[in-house]
Amino acid sequence: MDKIDWNYWLKRKSLFEIEVALLTLGIDPEKHPIDYLGSHYLVYQDELKGMQKDYIRRMTFIQENRFTPYEYMANDGESGNFYFDTESRVRVKRFLLWLKNEDMGWELPPELQAYIEKLNNNPKTLEVKANSPEVIKSANRIQSKQEQQDTAILDKIKLLGHDPLSLPKEKSGKRTIKADIRDYFLGNSQIFTYDAFENAWKRLKHEGKIK
Repeated sequence: MDKIDWNYWLKRKSLFEIEVALLTLGIDPEKHPIDYLGSHYLVYQDELKGMQKDYIRRMTFIQENRFTPYEYMANDGESGNFYFDTESRVRVKRFLLWLKNEDMGWELPPELQAYIEKLNNNPKTLEVKANSPEVIKSANRIQSKQEQQDTAILDKIKLLGHDPLSLPKEKSGKRTIKADIRDYFLGNSQIFTYDAFENAWKRLKHEGKIK
């Protein structure tokens, strides 16, 4: 396995899905080049050294569970209760909690496994037991699908460098911010259909969250 600066990677606030998939395999993301857009790694299959199948499977699980709600992610003061952040990124602490709590059957690098096992020893991480008041409270804070949709749209607007309360005015003959965001989610998200996106956009405008 590559010599990885675990202190750097595991203390990041968010990472690309590709980065965390490589890290779970003990592969240093810095060994792979970033494409010209700076948003994706060019992962060469022949450099995975026989781990191509595991890499593809892990990426599939990570992407399929982007918006799956988990009770133990609802106590960190951040919005939502899933590990998805924005634009193919995951929130590192939540993703590590996912690895700790979900039995994926993945063989992990010893350094990563040791860090995950210590998570509940961190006073900033709330350790709760089934049916405890904390669990009941967190269950009540689980975001509805509509709330997940609203959060995803607002985060995407900000990621594109726009203020949700001051979106660029529509110009004849030019694509709108709304169209770009809608097309992105229809191709990259499991929580949107065309109608669901249109309803979410109308809801956000009605509530004054986008203008």
